[in-house]
Amino acid sequence: MLPNEIDISKDLIFFLKDKLGISNTSIFLDEYELSTKEQNLIKEFIQLKEKGLPLDYILQNSSFYKDDFYVDQRVLIPRPETELLVDYINGLNLKPGMKILDAGTGSGCVGISIAKYNPSVIVYGTDLCLDALEVAKINKKNKLLNNFYLINSDWLDCIQDRTINILVSNPPYIAPSDPHLESLKYEPIKALVSDDNGLKDLKIITKQAKKILTHDGVLIFEHSFDQSINLENILIDSGFKDIFLMKDHQSKPRITGARLA
Repeated sequence: MLPNEIDISKDLIFFLKDKLGISNTSIFLDEYELSTKEQNLIKEFIQLKEKGLPLDYILQNSSFYKDDFYVDQRVLIPRPETELLVDYINGLNLKPGMKILDAGTGSGCVGISIAKYNPSVIVYGTDLCLDALEVAKINKKNKLLNNFYLINSDWLDCIQDRTINILVSNPPYIAPSDPHLESLKYEPIKALVSDDNGLKDLKIITKQAKKILTHDGVLIFEHSFDQSINLENILIDSGFKDIFLMKDHQSKPRITGARLA
């Protein structure tokens, strides 16, 4: 069996269990009789996999921070390294009433994962893309949260000055010329790519953050492993202090945070 066939077989088993509700025993003992509808769904699944569509989009489900989220091609598929953002914030001593902003919320997985584990704080998720906000609304409804609010905004344009205690963002940071974009062709390009060698949106958010963060407010970014030095300089030049860096599971620089001076 070729590697691609092995991948399809593994994902097909997951599909049979997740979407069709077929048990492991029935799958491996071949004792389940498929209906015509189920056979057609399996054929469609195999066709989509052969085209290269990610499993999360086929299942319309993605695991993030010990939870399941609805996803489709209007939003990015959540990555494990992004959980570092949530881990950091959830590990802080957050006071009741504090306001946290997830800029570029996409599916809402970051903001929702913070709001869920910190019910006494208020979490906002902003996004310019109305399609992405529709997905975030689905996830908000599924999680039954009353401390997570969605805002249609071009980054921080709609946020009042000096109102946010913590700003977290996983913005587009891939350079338009990056060869890895081919492997991400089914995901929304605007949520991935940023001009100025991937730094444009990081610069915009940093500039706007100076206005909306409270005194000693915290700004935290996910970024490419090779952008940490440039981002540190951007933060210093913008008047931020106490800069810290976190590495991902591959020991590469992935999260940079700072405090407003």
